[in-house]
Amino acid sequence: MTHAMTHAMTHAMTPSRSGRRTQIAHVLFAAAFLFAAVAVLLPASPTSARATNGSFTGSVTATRSFIDQFGTETQVSSNQVTLNVAQTKDLRGRQEIHVSWDGAVPTGGVVGDPNSSDGRNQEYPFVLLQCRGVGGTVPKGQVAVTPETCWTQTSAERYLAAASHTPSWRMDAYASADDRAAVVGAPDPVPAECAEISQPLTARWLPFRAAGGEVYYGGPDPNVGCTPLAPESDSAEAGGLPSNATYGITGTNGHGEADFAVWTAAENASLGCSIEVSCSLVAVPIVGVSCDAWGTKLSAPQTTKDDNPLTESQLTTADTTCRKTGAYQPGESRSSQTTDQAVRGNLWWSASNWRNRITVPLTFAATGAVCDAISKESPVELMGSVVLNELTASWRPEFCTSKDLFTFTHVQQADSLARTLVNAGEIDGAFSSAPMPGGYARPVVQAPIAFGGFAIAFSIDDKDKQRRESLNLNARLVAKLLTSSYPAAAVVRDNHPGMGGNPLNITLDPEFQALNPGIPESSTLEAAAALQVFSANSDLIWALTSWIDGDPEARAFLDGTPDPWGMKVNESYRALDLPVDNWPLRDDWLAPQWYQNENACYKNSPTPFMQLIANPPSNVGTVALNMQYANSSVSTVCRFDGYDQTTLPLRQQGRQTVGYRFVLGVVSLSAARRYNLRTAALQTNSASVAGQTYAVAGRTFVGPDNAGLQAAAKLMKADKAAATWSLDYPRISAPEGRSAYPGAMPIYAVVPTQGLDEKLSTELAKLLCYASGDGQVSGLANGQLPPGYLPLTADNGLGAEHDYLLTAAAAVRKQGGDVPALDMTPPAADQVCDFSAPATPKPTPTKPGSPKPTTPGPGVSPVVPAGSVPPVTTPSKKPSGSATPPVTDAPTALTAGQQSEFGRLGVPGLLVFAIACALAGCLMRWFDHISKAVTSAGPKARTAARRGRRRR
Repeated sequence: MTHAMTHAMTHAMTPSRSGRRTQIAHVLFAAAFLFAAVAVLLPASPTSARATNGSFTGSVTATRSFIDQFGTETQVSSNQVTLNVAQTKDLRGRQEIHVSWDGAVPTGGVVGDPNSSDGRNQEYPFVLLQCRGVGGTVPKGQVAVTPETCWTQTSAERYLAAASHTPSWRMDAYASADDRAAVVGAPDPVPAECAEISQPLTARWLPFRAAGGEVYYGGPDPNVGCTPLAPESDSAEAGGLPSNATYGITGTNGHGEADFAVWTAAENASLGCSIEVSCSLVAVPIVGVSCDAWGTKLSAPQTTKDDNPLTESQLTTADTTCRKTGAYQPGESRSSQTTDQAVRGNLWWSASNWRNRITVPLTFAATGAVCDAISKESPVELMGSVVLNELTASWRPEFCTSKDLFTFTHVQQADSLARTLVNAGEIDGAFSSAPMPGGYARPVVQAPIAFGGFAIAFSIDDKDKQRRESLNLNARLVAKLLTSSYPAAAVVRDNHPGMGGNPLNITLDPEFQALNPGIPESSTLEAAAALQVFSANSDLIWALTSWIDGDPEARAFLDGTPDPWGMKVNESYRALDLPVDNWPLRDDWLAPQWYQNENACYKNSPTPFMQLIANPPSNVGTVALNMQYANSSVSTVCRFDGYDQTTLPLRQQGRQTVGYRFVLGVVSLSAARRYNLRTAALQTNSASVAGQTYAVAGRTFVGPDNAGLQAAAKLMKADKAAATWSLDYPRISAPEGRSAYPGAMPIYAVVPTQGLDEKLSTELAKLLCYASGDGQVSGLANGQLPPGYLPLTADNGLGAEHDYLLTAAAAVRKQGGDVPALDMTPPAADQVCDFSAPATPKPTPTKPGSPKPTTPGPGVSPVVPAGSVPPVTTPSKKPSGSATPPVTDAPTALTAGQQSEFGRLGVPGLLVFAIACALAGCLMRWFDHISKAVTSAGPKARTAARRGRRRR
């Protein structure tokens, strides 16, 4: 082989410089495409992610036609109806969603309560119903929406009878022949009890088909043994959960709106809506029956119940009745005049109306019940704060369905009891807001897990009998209500010592009137003399009474100073020491004997009268329900039923009449948001000076929105000894507190830092890590931060609290008995919250002169100075001396604020890398061409330069 041949072969087998550059270029191009693809697919940062609420907009052209005896059809109305629903996804039980519509026929014969069964007799109502099933294509395992799967509360809404052969519903042009018979939908055979009650000429039964397959026919009178109603029904509308079937009122401009309460199987098992059982909101704009009285669309003439053909005279009457368009003017209130049957809301199921329906699919968030079905281990029990109810309802399903997390349950008990049990080592964790008196006797960390609060909810009607949307309250008015300083009834005002000069209730109080002009006054509203607070111990009440105690005007009133109009505190509460976590019922005054003689129920069980007015419900959930449905808890009703007087008990007043509602109650802010409750703005400070005339000007009132919570966060003060932050209530009444919502509350997870096994400490550390990341992302989906809580972020003024979550998580994982100081530098998130390996920290070096951690003792909250607790690190091998092998958990995905160095680059950084790689690839790929061009351009440029100089 010659040298030339060898050289040629070597050159062929070894890539040239140009070939290498081409290969490198290809790699760079691939990298550019890879970085660009990752940038596109990279999800948004958890701190900015928001779940869509699934708002809905739909429309329908709702028409009505008349057909004469010759078959000629005439369209008499056409309405382009648009429906808007604020939320359709991630719904929870009893949550109210806002519904509005435009273009509908204005309602006439208007009644006060569109949720009552009487609403069905309005003319042209806009009917809203919750129905089991879906519209359109029906997925396997689900059902189609039909009138039989839609919920109504009473028998009167599902059964119609007439003493005529020709009611309007029999003349429906769009109904089938079977649906135009004299009797439709009746059970076969009709029970004897029903037959004995009534034998109408025509009847229309609309049975309800329950989720379990049961069929409830209702009928003329279910109360006397005729066919039964579903167990959730209330034929007398005397108790239970009020109906969500809504006969909405459309204004003269075609617009209407309503708040619709959705139900899950927990509230209505017969309806059965859940994540497995699909349900819909069905809107039926009533336009009236399209008439075909002459039966031109039928193959055979209509007959009577006895199979006799309808006469010419009967058909003429039927045509006239069916064509009616309303006895009331749009917007006119119902009086004694009968409404026109053809346009009533009780015919929502008729083919003419049902065909115009708009079906809105609803999806429900998984509840904690899913954990019982899939969890193999007993849940970790955490006890305490009712303020966290909505948060834990959102987090629990996310935790138990994630392989990286764990199952826990929230036992909603008194915060004080939870603190005591944690202190005694009886439970492993608690949720709490108030400090532990004297501190904890064992090392615990109090990690700020949420920032919520209390709210004073109200359901009040204005002078136009419309629901009032705003209310101003100051601490003194709230103190008046809590201390039973309003007599409520004449018997108290005239006989109770020391209360004779006080207004009967808050609507007659000049101070309330000055702050809330336009609210009607009433001397018969006993519910306006009390504020509903639940009877269980709770830090929510502690926060409420802390605000009252920190307000100068309220504190002076409690200590005996009359208000500017002379109203005095009930002496039973004078100089009451606040704050308290359970409001005491101190007034033990009994009504005089003459009143007992006149009131048989009161005589049977004489009770301190003002305690009947206050009558606190047992839990915060009941207060929220009472506010949602305007239920008065005042227990002074005596209804004689005609039987033995000695057995008559006092009863609660119950649901108030629409147009005359007035109830106030203390709830959590998150519950107020979930149930769409109206909430009062609370006074922060005042420019009034003691001894001067009362002035409204200068007073500031702040509502429980994010701005108010953010301003309150700025008033949080650190208590280094207790290792917590608390709201500085006196500063709320100072100028710096003008914009701060007084009801703000931090909620802490109280977790021991000593004595927990490795599995449990790891799980509780995961809870704190989750709370520092995904748990602070506001949204409606499970696992997110529900409405009513302010995210713990630096932008919200809660950066220190957020950082302390990581510090607390490290201490919980370490289980070394440390109680970290509030101001210590937090460890790295990707170290503390990396659960792929056990958490065994390196030995802590002691700096010369640095104080040693204190040993916890009775009544002492130990605080470890900043810097004395190192970041948790992951060991490379099993620690020496370990008696048991380490527990290794599945890795937990990094959450907001917990990310790798690569992750910190984000989408912009990845795009920059992609562009740089692409440019470098181009340079490498076409290097030879570029090089030749530059080389050849050099001499040409020099020659051109020389020629230019010569010309000059």
